[in-house]
Amino acid sequence: MKKYLAITAALALVLTACGHAAPDSTPTLTAATETTQATAAPADQPQSIGSGTLRLLTASADGVYYQAFNDWEINYTDTMGRALIYAIDEQTGDARPACSLPGCAHDNAACPAWSDGNVTLCYGDGDEVYLLVFHYNDETSYYCWERINANHTERTLLADVEPGLSVVGRGVAVDDKNLYYSVLDDNRHQTLWAVDKAGGQPQKVCRWDDLADGAGEYYPEMYTLLEVGCRQMTFAKTIQSTDARTKAIQICTVDLANRSCTPQQRYERDAGTVFVAGDGMEKRDMISYRNDYHILTEGSRNGLANCNYQSGEVGYLNAAVDSLTPVADGFPTTRAGWECYYSLTGFADGWLVWVDECGRDENGNGTGDNTTRQYFCRNGVKTELTQQRYIQGKDVQNIRILDAQGGRVLAAYDTKNGTVRGMEKDGTLYTQPTSWDIYGVIALEDLLAGSTDFTPLNFAE
Repeated sequence: MKKYLAITAALALVLTACGHAAPDSTPTLTAATETTQATAAPADQPQSIGSGTLRLLTASADGVYYQAFNDWEINYTDTMGRALIYAIDEQTGDARPACSLPGCAHDNAACPAWSDGNVTLCYGDGDEVYLLVFHYNDETSYYCWERINANHTERTLLADVEPGLSVVGRGVAVDDKNLYYSVLDDNRHQTLWAVDKAGGQPQKVCRWDDLADGAGEYYPEMYTLLEVGCRQMTFAKTIQSTDARTKAIQICTVDLANRSCTPQQRYERDAGTVFVAGDGMEKRDMISYRNDYHILTEGSRNGLANCNYQSGEVGYLNAAVDSLTPVADGFPTTRAGWECYYSLTGFADGWLVWVDECGRDENGNGTGDNTTRQYFCRNGVKTELTQQRYIQGKDVQNIRILDAQGGRVLAAYDTKNGTVRGMEKDGTLYTQPTSWDIYGVIALEDLLAGSTDFTPLNFAE
């Protein structure tokens, strides 16, 4: 424990010196792990890489949200049509192609916003846009990174990712020189790479193989980027037993100054209170945990969620400085007959907490009595969002919030139902029902007051 405290204190001092505030509190449950540094950098490349301030990237940037849309998603047709990257102004609801070329028809690869439909994720860095593109064919499929410049007049291929490597889409960073991303190969080895923002050959930064839990037969999650500060990157990985009884989040840091990868603290889920112990046959586990940890997978904030299913509390855990910030309390709890799960999404303007309640019988099996609620939380105060929409084939569901910044909310608030046409391999034509999301913006205060008066996105040419 003394070793762990020393590491935590040292890390906090480093981050404070880089402009981060020192932590005021520590998580409820923290366990130590090995503190030996594992140098994963290639022996012939020990030098520093990149320069300037590291920044995390998401689809949200300075009041704008970037997303690729096919024509059929906008016009609700049964043919795919072209795909364009749109810059959505969350204040007005105006959605314009990320292209400023005079007279551009946005119908071919000469347009910075045009896509062949393979863009999987968009990342905003001010007015610059980074694209993760997946090219699929029967022989060779691969990812590549592309960049739209700040004035939206040029699109550049940064680098192709070697075929067979899967890119971790959550947790991408940039500095003044490079884009940083991690990949997983067919042998389940994970590597961090850097590519020059002007384009060029990617550089290998480090591998996680030398760390405990860095590789192995069973490891359900890759290391995911959580936080950045100075020239350090903080990653997290879920470690879980095959029976899901035990679970932990392992933290490590990558120092771009020397390309080292160092294990840090581990957050262990408690054993919990067992209501029903599964027997592998008729009974399933029903356990209520005091400290359950999850990696944030949506929204514009990365980090960890700390969930207490016994007290109904949710907190945000900044693993870089080992500090816990309460989000809200008073959520439904796991108890006899009901099992609860929470999920956390972070935005610039607050937090979204999803609460799933699942009815369970005396054997822990589902009764079919399930509810899902979502709450928007600010300054420890939660407001249940009651707005819902009908999705064909899925009945009534909660609206889907994509972003909340600058007092405005971007959401898929409704759906439109219809049919799409397709063709089987033998040439047979078919139709099938489908639904399209309808997106819009609304003032956050109006959303919290229960309003459904969204301004639909205005897609301009």
